Amino acid sequence: MTQPKPLALILVALTALLGGCAMEAATAGGSDSALAGRPYFEIFEAENGDHYFHLSAANHEIILGSQGYDSRSAALGGVLSVLDNGESAHRYEVRTAANGQSYFVLKAGNGRVIGTSELYTTASSARRGAAGVRRNVGEYLDFLANRTGARFDVFEGADGRFYFNLHAGNGEIVLSSQGYAQENSAYNGAFSVAENGLDPDRYEVLEASNGGWYFNVKAANGRVVGTSEVYASRSNAERAVDSVMELCATVDIL
Repeated sequence: MTQPKPLALILVALTALLGGCAMEAATAGGSDSALAGRPYFEIFEAENGDHYFHLSAANHEIILGSQGYDSRSAALGGVLSVLDNGESAHRYEVRTAANGQSYFVLKAGNGRVIGTSELYTTASSARRGAAGVRRNVGEYLDFLANRTGARFDVFEGADGRFYFNLHAGNGEIVLSSQGYAQENSAYNGAFSVAENGLDPDRYEVLEASNGGWYFNVKAANGRVVGTSEVYASRSNAERAVDSVMELCATVDIL
C-alpha cells in the first residue's frame, strides 16, 4: 500500500491543483471570533471536486490534514473518525518521509489512515506533534460537550437514526431535520441548511393541519433540509424565517 503524503506535501499538491486559486472552505465553526481560543476543523473542496479537512489549533496552525474524499459527507465522516480516535495514543504512528524527515499518521480502528501531519526534522518532534493533536482533539471534544447558545446540535434518536436541531442564542430550537442513517449525513444536512438558509428563495412558508404556520428550508434540488416549529400566525413564521437567516450566517456546525 502506498504511504500517504505528509500534510506539507498535501498542501503543496493542492496549491498546484488549484493553480493559485483559493479553495472553497467550509469552516466547521462560525465567525473567526467564535474560533478564537479553541481548535477547529475546516472542510475544503478542490477544483477537481475532492473534499479535504484540516484540524487547526487555537493559534490557527494546521496540525492534521486529510486525504481527498469524493463528497463533503465523506469528509465529515473523516472528521468524526478523528474525534473517535484522536485521543488514543496507540492510534498514532510515526513514519519516515522520502526525504528522511518524520511525520505521523492517525489511524482508525481498521488501520485506515484518517489524518496526516506536517513534516518534522526528527522522530521525537513528530511524537510531540502527535501528543499535541491528542490534546487538541480533547479540547475540541470538551468544546462540543459544553457549548450553549446558537448552534447546530446533531444527536442520535431513539430510532437509531441521526437528527440535527438548530438552536437560537437563547437555546430555543428553531429548526429541525429529518432522520439520517449516518451521523456524517446529518452533519452534511446541517451544512446544507447553513448554506441554503442564507437565501430567502430557499424558504417556503406553509399552513399546518392545525391552522398554524411553519416553514421549510430547501436545498437547490428542492429537497427539504430543515423544518421549523409551528407558529400561531403566518407573520410570526415569516419573522422566524428572518431570524433563521441571521443565524445561518454565524452559527456553529461542528
